[in-house]
Amino acid sequence: MELLPIFALGAILVETGLGRARGALHCFVKGLMALAVGTVIGFVGQDQSNALLCGTVALLATLGLGDRTTLSAATVIAATTSLVHKSLLILDRLVGVSTTEVFPGPLSAFKPVLNWLSSYWQPDQAFVWSVHTLAGGAALGALIAAGPRIGRYSRNGLPMAIPAHNLPLAVIGVFLIWLGLQGFSKSLWESATLCGFAALSTSFVWTKWRFGKVDPSFAITAFWAGLVGGLSIKGVAFSLALLVGIFSGAISIWVSLLLDKNFVDDPVGIVPAEGTAPLIGLTILWLSGSAPLGEGLVNWVLAFTAGLASTWLVCRVLTFFNLLRIHPMDELEGADLRLYGIAAYPEFEMREA
Repeated sequence: MELLPIFALGAILVETGLGRARGALHCFVKGLMALAVGTVIGFVGQDQSNALLCGTVALLATLGLGDRTTLSAATVIAATTSLVHKSLLILDRLVGVSTTEVFPGPLSAFKPVLNWLSSYWQPDQAFVWSVHTLAGGAALGALIAAGPRIGRYSRNGLPMAIPAHNLPLAVIGVFLIWLGLQGFSKSLWESATLCGFAALSTSFVWTKWRFGKVDPSFAITAFWAGLVGGLSIKGVAFSLALLVGIFSGAISIWVSLLLDKNFVDDPVGIVPAEGTAPLIGLTILWLSGSAPLGEGLVNWVLAFTAGLASTWLVCRVLTFFNLLRIHPMDELEGADLRLYGIAAYPEFEMREA
């Protein structure tokens, strides 16, 4: 857990680097705000050991929104996701003791449900469900409700490229994400490392074949997806871990393109990296016989759906009160100067590539 701040900093840098230069400072401040709110909520109930986890999932749920969301909206999204995270942790503990504990009278009606869950439930190792899957679903709900960035799609519905302003910064960020995962056991980190670099290699080949050129932004997403996919498998053979990495790299790109076709503007690739990657790991485990068919599926569906539904509802309420999106002029000209009085890159002219 002591390396989680490195992971969080990496996530912020990835979003900052892949966004617009004129919104770089806003991305950074928004990420710090979400991390702070989630961490404070994590301390509620004297649960200090999971406070940073709570802050991390709150941060991840707001990734990709930095160019278009107000700070107040990011705070509400972060708080909502933090509360869902704590609820999932409580449910995980209840399922774990459902077969051995005697339930009090008022709660005895829930015991059959928990007994059924325990037959398909996979313990939340490396917090794959309560952090990563939840964050992927929450980010998707927020991105759908917020809508795309101005200028992302033409009037004919065709996607328009908004180039990342600082790809080296994003690469440093994803490297820090990889480094931050060392906070878990050695075997888990080795699995994540193997899957991550296999996914990275796959993304180079895939984008070269698909677009004629290697796409660094997709490579960042694929590497991140491979890391998370590696966390979802438990000490399997080298060949299976390699398969998880290869499929994580390819499917993360496919999911990003699919979202783009459906007008979901996900500049960071947070949905495939955090949301779908654990499901890829689960599927490989089932097909190989390393895990019973269906084990962990309830975890994934519950976490992803809870994140998606909660943030989508909250964002709809924020939209009703006109609190979700920043002002269109601020989005076009850059929110940094008006909101903070300083730009992240004052020595450069702020314009689109």
